[in-house]
Amino acid sequence: MAVWQNGSYGNETIMTIHNLIAIIEGKEEPDRYVIVGNHYDAWTFGAVDPNSGTAALLEVAQRLAKLQKEGWKPRRTIILCSWDAEEHHLIGSTEWVEDNREILASRAVAYLNMDYAVSNHGFHASSTPQLDELLKKAAKMVQDPDNSSQTLFESWVASDSPLIRRLGGGGSDYEAFVQHVGIPSVDMRFGRDYPVYHSMYDDFLWMQKFGDPLFHRHVAAANILGLVALKLADEVLLPFDYMSYAYELQKSLKVLENKLLGKPVSLVPLHESIQKFREAASNVENQRKELEDKALFSKWMNDPIKIRELNDRLMLTERAFTDQDGLFGRPWFKHLQLTSEIGFESKEER
Repeated sequence: MAVWQNGSYGNETIMTIHNLIAIIEGKEEPDRYVIVGNHYDAWTFGAVDPNSGTAALLEVAQRLAKLQKEGWKPRRTIILCSWDAEEHHLIGSTEWVEDNREILASRAVAYLNMDYAVSNHGFHASSTPQLDELLKKAAKMVQDPDNSSQTLFESWVASDSPLIRRLGGGGSDYEAFVQHVGIPSVDMRFGRDYPVYHSMYDDFLWMQKFGDPLFHRHVAAANILGLVALKLADEVLLPFDYMSYAYELQKSLKVLENKLLGKPVSLVPLHESIQKFREAASNVENQRKELEDKALFSKWMNDPIKIRELNDRLMLTERAFTDQDGLFGRPWFKHLQLTSEIGFESKEER
C-alpha cells in the first residue's frame, strides 16, 4: 500500500505503509467480527496522539492473550488493528475497509476506535446510537481514574459535556466503517482539546507531567475498551439497543422540522417511518427480555439458528441506513442518517 507524502522542500515521494492486523478466531461464530483499532503514525513524538491509544490497544491485546492461555476463546472473532497513515487522510483504515468492503458488510458486528486514549481528565465517547447503553454499562464497571470513590459512569454523568456524542462527521479511523459500510462504531478517549496537539511538545515528558501523571487514565481507557470488546464478542445475544436509535431519529426529526418551519414540505412519511422503526425496536427489545428468562433462554441455546437470526437482524440494521449510490455529490459516503454530533443523556434524564 502506498501513499503520497509531501517532503520538507515540496518534494513528493511514494511511501509504503503497513497496517498491522491480529486475529483471535471465535469459537461459536468465527465469521462474525468485533474490530478494535488505533493508528500508530504520528506527526511528531505522538505521546498523546496516537501513542496513548496504542498503549491501551496493546494492553487489551496482552490481556486477551492471557485469557487465551487460560483456555478462553471468544464466541466471535476479535480483530485488533493498528492503522498506518491515519494522519494522511485516514488512508490505512480506509484502504483496508474498501479492500474488504463486501466481507465487512456481511460479517462485521462493530468497530471500536481509540484514536488517542488520554490527553486530560474527563471521559468522552461518541457512538452510533445502538451502542449507547453498552457504553454506559461498561463505564459502570470501571473505576474513575481521578476519584477512586466512584465509577467512571458516575463521573461521566456529572460532567458538563453531553454524555454521548455522535459520529456524524469523520476525523478518525471509524469514518470508513460508519460512513462507507454502515458498521456500528464507537470512539472513546479521556480529555478532548489539549495545547500540544500535533506539536513537537506532544512527548512523554508532557504526558508524564500534565496529561496523565500517574497513568491511571491509561489503565481506565484500556479497561473500558477491553470490556466493550469482550461484551460484543462473548454475549450470546448482541448487546444492541435500538430504542436508543429510535429516540435519536425522533430528536433529529424535531431539528429538521424547526429548520423547515413555514416551508411547503411534508414530513409525515418520515414521521411514519420513524414510528414503524420505534415499534420494531420495541418488539426486538421485548423479545430480548423474554429470552432473559432462564428456562426460555436454555431452550434457545439448543437452537443456534434462532440466535443467529436475531443477532443478524441486530447487526445488519445499521447497514439499512446506507444507500449504494451514496449521498448526492459525495457517493463514497453511503450512510444516509448522518446523526448529529451531540448525543443524549442517560435514559433516566430523558
